[in-house]
Amino acid sequence: MSHSRSKNPIGTIIAHVFLVCVCIIFIFPIYWLVTSAFKDSHSLWQLPPLWIPTSGLSQIWEIITKNNLLPFFLHSFVASVGSTAIVMVLASMLAYSLTRHNWKHRRTIASSVVSLKIMPPISVIIPMYLLYSNLRLYDTIIGLVLVYILFNLPLATWLLIGFFNQIPKTLDESAWIEGAGSVRTLWNIILPIARSGIIGVGAVSIMFAWNDYIFAVSLTSNRAVTLTVGAAGFLGDFIYQWSSFYTAGSMEIIPMLLIAVFLQRYLIRGLSYGVIKS
Repeated sequence: MSHSRSKNPIGTIIAHVFLVCVCIIFIFPIYWLVTSAFKDSHSLWQLPPLWIPTSGLSQIWEIITKNNLLPFFLHSFVASVGSTAIVMVLASMLAYSLTRHNWKHRRTIASSVVSLKIMPPISVIIPMYLLYSNLRLYDTIIGLVLVYILFNLPLATWLLIGFFNQIPKTLDESAWIEGAGSVRTLWNIILPIARSGIIGVGAVSIMFAWNDYIFAVSLTSNRAVTLTVGAAGFLGDFIYQWSSFYTAGSMEIIPMLLIAVFLQRYLIRGLSYGVIKS
């Protein structure tokens, strides 16, 4: 293999150049978004472009405080982290039950669970809006948490089923012989073994909740507005607040970039391994 590669250095160079170009295409929009947050209104439209902005964090903080972006960030954080925590608890118990207990129609139930994820969110916006208005959940963090649980639980359960299926049932039987119940077996044996998969599935769930726009814009108006809705609000029909938009966009994308960088091994495992084994 190495001998054939040494005979064809041009192909290797072309492959590397191609990969570098692909990386630039994907990274450049993120770079432009983050660096534009440090530019003033004049520098944004400067030609030639200002590739390395000179403004400091003082301008960023001024935009954040002036446009009250911190509450938007806090709403997104609480709704995504809170819903993900509940989703992981419920999905772990449901996946364990479906893989360890011989229900009569457990395969049908498992397929029905994942079918909820196939349903497009836009198809339930009007019913959800009417329901939330009647239950006084409209424009509340609790309402966002509940809807994120509803739409993230099926995928999380389906992925965890794939991980739990790979854990030998003899471990459960040994724990049961020792007197451990199902809850203790799940907590002390299954979850530690499937830790990497749980981290990956949790990262996927928090990303879906954090990046949500359709539910956030439809089920909130003032008190529970998230960062995605707040960022979009800076681009109106007649007024475009580009500096504020870039700042809000940077606040939105940086946490997800950190998750992708530090948890990429778990993300790949959670998205691929769980689905394949399911």
